[in-house]
Amino acid sequence: MKKSIFFMAGCAVALASCTQTDVLEEGVQSSAIGFENAVSKESRALSNSTLNKFYVYGYYTKAETPTNPVSVFDGDEVTLKDGKWGYATTRYWVPGANYRFYAYSCENGAATCDAGLNLSGGNDNIRALKLANYTTHNHHDLIFATNDTGIEGKEKDNANVAFTFKHILSRVNVVFESDFAPDYEIEVSNVRFENIYNQGDYNPKADDDTWTNVRRVNPEGTTFPSVSLALLANENIASAKNPNDETSTEVKAKTEAGYVIPHEYSTSLVRLVFDISVKQKGDEMFTRTLTGSWSPNWVEGNAYTYNVKIDGEAASLEPIVFETTQDIAGFDPGSTTEVNMSFSGK
Repeated sequence: MKKSIFFMAGCAVALASCTQTDVLEEGVQSSAIGFENAVSKESRALSNSTLNKFYVYGYYTKAETPTNPVSVFDGDEVTLKDGKWGYATTRYWVPGANYRFYAYSCENGAATCDAGLNLSGGNDNIRALKLANYTTHNHHDLIFATNDTGIEGKEKDNANVAFTFKHILSRVNVVFESDFAPDYEIEVSNVRFENIYNQGDYNPKADDDTWTNVRRVNPEGTTFPSVSLALLANENIASAKNPNDETSTEVKAKTEAGYVIPHEYSTSLVRLVFDISVKQKGDEMFTRTLTGSWSPNWVEGNAYTYNVKIDGEAASLEPIVFETTQDIAGFDPGSTTEVNMSFSGK
């Protein structure tokens, strides 16, 4: 998907979520509870090849006591070792019990939030792992999985609990292009999104938006929340292709990915801010800080690449203008012609 938005002069920007504790009933002989997983969309930061830790929550109910859920896992750490998922203090299946499981991982660690299952009342349709007060922290991906359609425990031959994780944040990155002449180089630095909503609550059972109470919480010592996007190694320079040189190629500056809470902003308060240094044949001409504001609509699980083209107008450059006064014998000096030539820094 790609659509264009113009948000700053000369920069075209394209857009390419009473309880019992665990008990093992006497006389029950059943196999251990095990886990397996898959992560959707392998191109993300956390994938099947990089995920090595997640946190699991789960409970069961019985047909005779459906309103009396029993906690089995409560944020237990599950780690990958020798190709198998394992956890401390083995739990065992209770035959005939109905199980529901949830899990999450924040870049192979615990999230900066209050995570937990509320089993005090309600029913299986509204019980779920909720992440309250989740706070973004730059490049940390957040994935979430459920297996809550109801798994019945058996006396033997229980399958591993299968999780398919999904990405519940929005991923953003920025690509910079130069619209200057080929002998100009644009060095980009200090890229960040400012004034974003950086805290919210996630509820997979929500009828409408799974992310609610999305808000701004200023980190200590700051005036607004932001997410910084580091430039990729050796990819902080943008320059244009030379049309007179077949070997010349366009060079783009690119940032790493950052992760933001999904939200549809109603006003243009989010800012993309970055610094540029313009050089011509190695000589630095000037530096600028460019800022643009817009109202993004970041959707859960979607990735957004912002393509920013920088030209002289965006950099607030004064165009070169020529003026000639023609006063040659034989011509009427009153019919002076002015010739203006605007180069816009190209």
